Amino acid sequence: MFEEINVVRAARLHRRNGFDPVPELHSLMTEGDLTVLGTEESAEGRTAWLATGFDEVRQVLGSDKFSARLLYGGTAAGFTWPGFLTQYDPPEHTRLRRMVLPAFSARRMRGFQPRVEAIVQESLDAIEALGGPVDFVPHFGWAVATPATCDFLGIPHDDQADLARILLASRTDRSDKRRTAAGNKFMTYMKQHVARSRREAGDDLFGVVAREHGDAITDAELTGVAAFVMGAGADQVARLLAAGAWLMVEEPEQFALLREKPDSVPDWLDETMRYLTTDEKTHPRVATQDVRIGDHLVKAGDTVTCSLLAANRRDYPHADDGFDITRGRPDHLAFGHGIHHCLGRAMAELMFRVAIPALAHRFPTLRLAEPDRPITLGPPPFDVEALLLDW
Repeated sequence: MFEEINVVRAARLHRRNGFDPVPELHSLMTEGDLTVLGTEESAEGRTAWLATGFDEVRQVLGSDKFSARLLYGGTAAGFTWPGFLTQYDPPEHTRLRRMVLPAFSARRMRGFQPRVEAIVQESLDAIEALGGPVDFVPHFGWAVATPATCDFLGIPHDDQADLARILLASRTDRSDKRRTAAGNKFMTYMKQHVARSRREAGDDLFGVVAREHGDAITDAELTGVAAFVMGAGADQVARLLAAGAWLMVEEPEQFALLREKPDSVPDWLDETMRYLTTDEKTHPRVATQDVRIGDHLVKAGDTVTCSLLAANRRDYPHADDGFDITRGRPDHLAFGHGIHHCLGRAMAELMFRVAIPALAHRFPTLRLAEPDRPITLGPPPFDVEALLLDW
């Protein structure tokens, strides 16, 4: 019951009405900045909370009074997948993140930009050659995010197509058995890649980590980091790019500014990230001690799910949360906050910053091929499944 409250109901709340929160989430937002999702029917009576206020989300994510360790997934409480940084608490989180963070430095991102630009142009060339309508989820989202992430990780080009196919199957196959098998294949490949990086450390992320830190990071940890970055870089960024293409179709006048007068909208990226917020929520944080959030007492053992979508839509600006590419640089929580602030933010923003203006220039008349066909957006399994666009 408690798992259902925390996971199932929270996921349902974060489906999208187009780009906007669904009415049920809007209703909770009007009730307050911290509301109750449900209470466990047991002696402990733990409460599952939902944080929707900007300040409340920042407080939870920035506090050392909450644990990020998983409660569920068929495991005992406190389970952590080796290397999956979002599930670690200090001091282990601090140790691992410190090892990996330099690979995402501004210098390395600048050096990686030409490769991203080439990948984007290749994907747009392929789309143009196909002719419309084209499904932009595989042909734009995945076609940019997957090879870029693979190159960043040092995955050999000959392996990239198969790895992308396996990763996609592990996320979307309707058969539990096939989805599990694909996930096992994906992890097996990542183990092999880590072993290769140990033997022949290149200039990719894992070559750098293996060379600089050696035995200070275990093979299991390095494999988990590899799997985590590959999954987030391919899956999440592909989703972000597809949503960006859809937003460009829905807001043609605003993206015309980006195409024709780019100097007039220098801070467009932050507003777009705020509005899209394609990572809508965090997994539940567990209170390790009693803590007061606003007028509410969250007790030890209670959970708080942070709605990044709600926080980004309710507090900036107060009068209008609509998309406005000219509003300037807004504060937002699209990449989280605190020690678990998205490790790959710089890489995700680099891909988006390169891909969306290039798309706007190449296909200025982009439009929905089937305007009446519903498009869903939200956390899995409510992702954008298809985005048929024409020009």
